Amino acid sequence: MRMTRTTKMFSTLVLAAGLWLPCVASAQSKLGVIDFRAALQNTAEFKKKVDAMQAVFAPRQNELQRLSQELQEIQTKMQTAQPQDAAQLQAEGQAKQREAQRLNEDLEADVQYEQEDMLRGASQRMRDVISKIATAKGLDAVISVAALADPFEGRVMHLNKAIDLTDDATAAYDQAHPVQ
Repeated sequence: MRMTRTTKMFSTLVLAAGLWLPCVASAQSKLGVIDFRAALQNTAEFKKKVDAMQAVFAPRQNELQRLSQELQEIQTKMQTAQPQDAAQLQAEGQAKQREAQRLNEDLEADVQYEQEDMLRGASQRMRDVISKIATAKGLDAVISVAALADPFEGRVMHLNKAIDLTDDATAAYDQAHPVQ
């Protein structure tokens, strides 16, 4: 009895979908596409924040490079070192290696946090801008180019540039959120 009830409900859903889908398919929809990442990364605000972030993290990156050079120098010295000096050089190298590893892990975590924080606010503002553009252009939907990517090629196979909102979104974002 229960199987019959489930079968009837499923049949009803299939019938309803069969009646509804042709109505949806026959409607004329206006679509837009956007390369969300490119639109966001091309904004003046995003570029300014990236430059500021690079300036903040540059000293730590320089410190990592300095430690890497010191490790190379220690390895070079170990090749010609006397046995009594080799143990000291090895201990020094291990200490520098640990220091470099900790510095690198901290730097990567801090960079990732800053990037996510930067994207969080900018992404929402970009979505608002895209919504306004879509409304102004009378679009029914805006699709991310990433959603249209061919799984084998990893790129869009064809795109009419007339429906691409990427540049419009970047310009509107820059206008709505000017860099100070």
